Amino acid sequence: MPSNQNPKYTSSLNPKYNSSINPKYNSQINPKYSSNINPKYSSAVNPTYSSSINPKYTSSLNPKFNSKINPKYNARLNPQFGSWNGKHLFNESADVIGMLVYASEDVYLFYNMDSEWMGYFVRAKSNYNLFNLDGEWTGKFLCSDGENGHNLFDDNANWTGNYAK
Repeated sequence: MPSNQNPKYTSSLNPKYNSSINPKYNSQINPKYSSNINPKYSSAVNPTYSSSINPKYTSSLNPKFNSKINPKYNARLNPQFGSWNGKHLFNESADVIGMLVYASEDVYLFYNMDSEWMGYFVRAKSNYNLFNLDGEWTGKFLCSDGENGHNLFDDNANWTGNYAK
């Protein structure tokens, strides 16, 4: 990864050093303080209440039923087989812990560092909700950091410390 895309070497990409992309210091990007980006308080970003963002009811968002976004049928979606487009998932120490492979305008496939497919994120406005491979919402979601990245939150809207760039 080029150093200008690595938060270990580019502090503007790292929430630890850039308060504008850190939800602890910027309430506009923190779902605890912005109800419109919190699935508990906004049905528009909650797949339990909005079938259009739920892969159980919208087959075009579900890799099980849409071969175009299924890495078993589309090798370019598997990071193990070469180049891929998307984002890296970092932990608080700015270590890469996963990959988000761009599958479509509305779906990122989520892989661990062993290129094991773990689940997928489905777009809900500016958020992305995390689903397991069976299409069950995990409760976790990504919120935009306002600067081309996302922060990962748990089902209680607590920032996990992880972020995607």
